This record gives sequence, structure tokens and C-alpha cells, in this order.
Amino acid sequence: MLTGIPLLHYFKSKNKYSGAHFGMRYHFKPAKRKLTKEDGTEEEQSYLLGVIWPDPWAEEKTDPALRIEREFPFSDEGLAQAAAWLAETFAADEERWRSCPGILDCEPWTPPAPEPDAEKA
Repeated sequence: MLTGIPLLHYFKSKNKYSGAHFGMRYHFKPAKRKLTKEDGTEEEQSYLLGVIWPDPWAEEKTDPALRIEREFPFSDEGLAQAAAWLAETFAADEERWRSCPGILDCEPWTPPAPEPDAEKA
């Protein structure tokens, strides 16, 4: 059973939270973005960013195509939505998460080499 996410105060203190459940790894962190209002002024909006990816590698070493990201309101309701999303994502594909390979069973993901510029050729 997924244990949930810390209280909103934890994220208001600029902390990140990460965990794993079987082969499903995840983290949540506070984030900000600038929004332009109708009158042309800018304001900063806080939100909670959630990321889920499969074992065995750290997020940075996992193919971006395998990562799932979602944004939630920076509120108690948003936190409840994030916890529900985490549980629903696991339940929707439980067999996948339970059968992820171990760290000794696979090679790390390597980004593809950049394409050479046509002008240099």
C-alpha cells in the first residue's frame, strides 16, 4: 500500500519528497511558474510537480519517454489529488510495476547521439 505524501507544510519549506513502491519510483517537489495576467502584469504561481518512472535507474538515467509528469495545485486539495494519482497510476498497471527489472538485470539508458548538422557535412 502506498503510504502517501507529507503535509503541505513540508513542501512549503521547499523540500522534495521521493519514494518507491515495488518498481514504481516517484518524487514530488514544489515548483513555480510566471503567469501573465490580462492586464499584462506577471505573477508567480506555485504548484506541486509529481514525476513517476520505472525501476531500476534514477530519474536522470531513465529514458524520458518512460517518465510520467503531472502538475497539481499547491494546496491541500492538490496534495490529495497527487496522492490519488500515485495510487491510481500503480493500480492501473500493477503487473508492470511489480515486474520491473532489478539494477543488475539491465543496462542504463544512454541518450542518443546528437545528429550531425547537415551544413557541416
